[in-house]
Amino acid sequence: MDAETQRLEDVAHRYDPSNPEEEFDYFTKRLHVDVISPWLHGDRVLEMGCATGELTSLMVDLAGAYEVVEGSPQNVAVAAARVPQATFHTTLWEEFEPAEPYSDILHVCALEHVIDPVEVLAGARRWLRPGGRLHVVVPNSESLHRFVGVEMGVLSTRKDLSESDHRIGHRRVYDIDELRADIAAAGYSVVHWQGIFLKVLSNRQMLGWDLDLIRSLHAVGQRFPAHCAELYVVAEVAG
Repeated sequence: MDAETQRLEDVAHRYDPSNPEEEFDYFTKRLHVDVISPWLHGDRVLEMGCATGELTSLMVDLAGAYEVVEGSPQNVAVAAARVPQATFHTTLWEEFEPAEPYSDILHVCALEHVIDPVEVLAGARRWLRPGGRLHVVVPNSESLHRFVGVEMGVLSTRKDLSESDHRIGHRRVYDIDELRADIAAAGYSVVHWQGIFLKVLSNRQMLGWDLDLIRSLHAVGQRFPAHCAELYVVAEVAG
């Protein structure tokens, strides 16, 4: 676990999604709010992983109480200064124990980072109150831009991790069947899923694009959810 903390700190030094000039994820965080908010109970929300708090800053006012568990002390320091109305816990997800259950748990761009995603999801299952919802967003191996990457020879297969994936600490990408399988193995039932953003180029190539164009590509992507850049799943505890 010490090695995992150091790994998170290393990523924190080179990844800041609050900077729209350097990280396209600044824009996708806004799409995350768009897709999550209609499915959010919002009474008591836990965000698992926050980077520098970009999503936290956008989601906090949608919740009665908002907590974050983040393993990087550097990220917590930055995010807590930006979003003082949230409560932050500086620990690895595998070691976290909440005081009370939550109405919603956000695993947004999180499962691709962990050693054992099923174990992390199963652990979080105990933290949901009855009827609570798990919200998962992951990168999609069937994204259109990965087909382009293979065609260009940048990727050998759509499952390969790109240079950008390695830079920000990804261990895997999912397709929808793999994601549903991990969620089911952890004891949940899927109640909704959709795609996020029809991505045709790399993040670096899209820097500077207008937000209206990005939202339009996201809207078009709803016709082709299995080939969007990311997958969003809402799940509840099975049984």
